[in-house]
Amino acid sequence: MKTLRVRHHSAEINVSFKLSRFIFDWSAAQQKFIVGIADKFQDWRPVRPQDFRITPTYSPGDVRCECQLFGGACSIVLTTDILQLRFVNVDREAYPTITETIRRSSEWLSSDFVDHGRDWSSFSIAKHLHAVDDSTIDSYLDQFMTEEVDAVVKSEPEVKYLPSARIVLSDENGGWVLRRSVEKSEWIDNGVFVDTQIHIRTPFVTTFGVQEQQLLARLNGLADRAVGLYEDIG
Repeated sequence: MKTLRVRHHSAEINVSFKLSRFIFDWSAAQQKFIVGIADKFQDWRPVRPQDFRITPTYSPGDVRCECQLFGGACSIVLTTDILQLRFVNVDREAYPTITETIRRSSEWLSSDFVDHGRDWSSFSIAKHLHAVDDSTIDSYLDQFMTEEVDAVVKSEPEVKYLPSARIVLSDENGGWVLRRSVEKSEWIDNGVFVDTQIHIRTPFVTTFGVQEQQLLARLNGLADRAVGLYEDIG
């Protein structure tokens, strides 16, 4: 397989922790969210009152509490059944901060809503990567074109092939599923857009600790090897 050496350009990360049972007492949940998040981050990244947003509504499906951190680069949102975290404009140096933010948020969820259980966790990483070698992107992506697609393109002169790669990996018991796609970036020159979706149904994982972090690192490593990406972090 042809490999592609790349360097990080930018990324967006979305994380979701799904509760097994949804929250009935939303008034109490709002208070738990504000007090709990403020307490969890107090000794590391203090949260201000103006960082919180409460959405009032009469519909349980629409209620939400939000906390914005790092000048809006991170949002933590609680709904009746999911805790979601979103990170935008992520550079490589921010990854340790993101990991710690996820860990603290997950610990709070597990402690304040311990009776609601954990159904699943999902991690979405969409990133743009610069190719180290200026002449390799097209030849790298062309290797994933099948003979069937090649035949269709050749039979239609006005059709242009936009090469891409896609894989789906899973463990034998369905405890996790990983989806990875790679295509040419439309935002940056000489770059690729890599979208990775990881869905974990591991019942013994209740917080974002070392075990879950190691699993994510392993799965991302598997995906990189499967599509021939090598990220240069030097």
